[in-house]
Amino acid sequence: MNIVTFLLLSAVLVMTAAKAGQQTRQNRRAPFNRSEKSGGKASFIRSEMGGGRGSTLRNPQSPTYGTKQFKPVYTARVRNEAKEGKRPNIILILTDDQDVELGSLQFMPKLAKYMGKAGTTYSNGFVSTPMCCPSRSSLLTGLYVHNHKVYTNNDNCSSTYWVENHEPRSFGAYLQDAGYSTGYFGKYLNKYHGTRVPTGWGEWHGLVRNSRFYNYSLNVNGQIHHHGFDYERDYLPDVITNRSLNFLRWSKAMDPNTPLLTVLSYPGPHGPEDSAPQYQHLFFNVTTHHTPAYDFAPNPDKQWILRHTEKMQPIHKHFTDMLMTKRLQTLQSVDDAVERIVTVLDELDELDNTFIFYTSDHGYHLGQYGLVKGKAFPFDVDTKVPFLVRGPGVPSGLVLQEPVLNIDLAPTFLDIAGLQKPPHMDGKSILSTLFEPAPGAPKPEPWRSAILLERGKMTFQRYAKVSQSSNDVLDSEFQDLLTSEELTRQERLKIECKKPRYKAPCTPHQKLYCKEKSDGDFKIKRCRMGIAERFGLAERKSSCHCNPGDVYGWKYSKLDADEKKMQKRFLRQHVPKSRKLNQKFLKTLPRYAVGQSRTARGADDLHFDHIFEDVAHDELEEVDGLVEDIAEEIRDLHNLNGTDDSLGGCKLDRENVVCSNDIVSDKKTWAISRNTVKQQIQRLRAQLNELKQIRKYLRIRRPETSSRGRVLPLDLRAYNIEAVPEDAWDNSEICVCEHKTKKELDRQLIREERMRTREQIKLEKMRRKERRRLKMEKKERKKNSAKKNDHCKQDLKMNCFSHDNDHWRTAPLWTEGSFCACTNSNNNTYWCVRNINTTHNYLYCEYVTGMVTYFDLQVDPHQLRNVLHTLTDLEVNYMHSQVIYLREYSAENDYMVELEDRRMATMEDRRIEQKEGRRMEKENKMKKRMRVGGMLEGRRREGRKEIMAARLKMRRHGRPGHGSETSSSAF
Repeated sequence: MNIVTFLLLSAVLVMTAAKAGQQTRQNRRAPFNRSEKSGGKASFIRSEMGGGRGSTLRNPQSPTYGTKQFKPVYTARVRNEAKEGKRPNIILILTDDQDVELGSLQFMPKLAKYMGKAGTTYSNGFVSTPMCCPSRSSLLTGLYVHNHKVYTNNDNCSSTYWVENHEPRSFGAYLQDAGYSTGYFGKYLNKYHGTRVPTGWGEWHGLVRNSRFYNYSLNVNGQIHHHGFDYERDYLPDVITNRSLNFLRWSKAMDPNTPLLTVLSYPGPHGPEDSAPQYQHLFFNVTTHHTPAYDFAPNPDKQWILRHTEKMQPIHKHFTDMLMTKRLQTLQSVDDAVERIVTVLDELDELDNTFIFYTSDHGYHLGQYGLVKGKAFPFDVDTKVPFLVRGPGVPSGLVLQEPVLNIDLAPTFLDIAGLQKPPHMDGKSILSTLFEPAPGAPKPEPWRSAILLERGKMTFQRYAKVSQSSNDVLDSEFQDLLTSEELTRQERLKIECKKPRYKAPCTPHQKLYCKEKSDGDFKIKRCRMGIAERFGLAERKSSCHCNPGDVYGWKYSKLDADEKKMQKRFLRQHVPKSRKLNQKFLKTLPRYAVGQSRTARGADDLHFDHIFEDVAHDELEEVDGLVEDIAEEIRDLHNLNGTDDSLGGCKLDRENVVCSNDIVSDKKTWAISRNTVKQQIQRLRAQLNELKQIRKYLRIRRPETSSRGRVLPLDLRAYNIEAVPEDAWDNSEICVCEHKTKKELDRQLIREERMRTREQIKLEKMRRKERRRLKMEKKERKKNSAKKNDHCKQDLKMNCFSHDNDHWRTAPLWTEGSFCACTNSNNNTYWCVRNINTTHNYLYCEYVTGMVTYFDLQVDPHQLRNVLHTLTDLEVNYMHSQVIYLREYSAENDYMVELEDRRMATMEDRRIEQKEGRRMEKENKMKKRMRVGGMLEGRRREGRKEIMAARLKMRRHGRPGHGSETSSSAF
């Protein structure tokens, strides 16, 4: 066969293979194309899956929307004991704000039938953080909040940090890498803007931003679809159910052997609580939310917000009843969805091979502790959620008491898929609580009894700094000004002028001050101070300017601004070329003639004289008392010779020291006597220094007998100044030069002031940042609200909401008017340990405000009374250590530490092996050397034997002389 024939055959084979592949792809899509042409069921599937509006049908796990090309920190691996065969499907039904303690599960009969009776219920299902975005981030990643850093619904929620570091490590990404066909339908994260398809989801129908029932937008596989207010086409719970069921049918029709992961994230019963029309007549007058904690207020033994929450008003109670009704109505669409999912799975013959999980992102309270509505509290009403599961091998009708968390779902899904749990996940697979271990398998670890509940990101240090500066903003005298939405300029100035940083007169480092005009208006002006006043040196005397070696000098200061301008004008008018001169405008203090000042003394000066006289009198009395104390000490020293006990048995007798025999013989007594003498010497030295200071003070303050003026030295009498009055000496231009320069003292003072200023600037920056954040949030709320709610008077530290007749757009409507209620506070940051086992059931919490609470749920299941005082110190320390351990726990850090320990252990084993190898090698060398030496010694013995035998033989033959010489020479 020549080369041409070979090339022709190769081309024919390639074309045949390409044609066969194209025919195969056409056959794979043929059923959907035929159905689409005939208007059958698959055409409806395509339009419901987002294939309409000009888009083309595509594989739901297309690489375009699959896992991105990234290098994950951990790669999920198949377990060694994983069973081979068809892997199970996984479906997660997630609601928003659904409670357990208020009785919502009692009104979902289909859920009880298809999940409760046919599966297992965990009566102690919790979330680690009762907030939407933090809880959902924990559910997706299996991490505690302090590890994924999504602390609130705003901070870091769906941020760039989240997208780059945690989104690629969600259970969706791991299961898609393992071959699962993944789909997500409904609400994702509160701050999800719809600009991307998250990693790991092949079919994506994500809700943009927060929960809505109408007038929302969906990101459908990268395209934004807007929905209106039509129930048949736009009601979000039904859209989620229909599209997820179509995804199940579509995926199983394309590849029945590929397992599915589907998440149905419903908006209900979250606000705005719009129910389907067919359920708007149900559940009126339901009072299951009237628990013992309902309207239980005020609570002086609980955290700050509950201490400031009073009992609800009648309009608030009516609102909680109405809200409970609307919440239950929205849950009926979810209840129907559970039945439809089970029915479709049964039709597809996949029910026995599918795990279905039902839970919520957190609980909810309605009137508990006087709070009208909301979440974010550590109590069971907010942290306990529904937690039901059914699937192959799951016991039916079983209720388990083990405490499980939302962070356990991600490890559980990977365990179901036969994958090892990535070591960075904080949660645990719950399969060990559902199934008995296989014969021969290792016994699972005991299930945990303590779980962490945490909320917020404010640290103790930050709270201390912020609260330190917030009290002056909350004065009751102008609190009413802060309640209105818009303030006039003068109202804002009035609020600002109440703050200490604008008080008059200006203090050191103060830049601005408020001045009130004659008409009552305020104006902010700049503080005009020199360097001395700016750095707190205003009360210091003017600097004394001296030449080297001078005893007396002159004092002067800088002119005021107006005086300086006048002097400059005078120079320009009378001195030619004054601009070229190096001008210095100094103000010398006035000279005084004998007993007479330059300016007359007024009433104010006399008033200050009396003050100075009183201060001087008090100082002299203190000095007299100090002198008397020193005199008494001196008298005690004079009597020291007669007191043997004071010096441990020693006395001075005619310049000779005489001690008792105990001091000479006993070392301990000698040491005591020696220490006593040292203490006396140190005290006397301190007294001597005080005496010197007093002597110096008295010398400076020595009064004159003839007049109240000071007698000037001879070198100053040429100025015709014989004496200066005592009260005018400090203000004269003559001063006494000090040995120590005042510049050093001024520098030190300024340096200390600058350090304090830096601290104040840092605090002010932090306060400005907090004010900007609050301002942006307020602006965002104002932008999103359709109408201003001027009736809601909000406390600056509280998070409040307003409600009026226009809030709900679907029946039943609110008709009782507008009201305002506060549901949370900015300082509601806490770390709690929830412990549940056979002997204990308690909630222990530590708040950022310093508050500590303890509730024993065995006697107080509704957490009404804080009984921290009943605990012993040992019990409090134990619970505190639990909180510290859990709030710092990180499975990833533990894994890294374990890896480091393994590495160190491996290095140690290698070092031991190398040491043992060197020892064995040395022993082998020694043995070899001994063997070689033994062989040489044997040869020597044999040679000696041969010599001896030859000599004996020669002697026997009798050959002396020549023969012996020959023998000896031969050898």
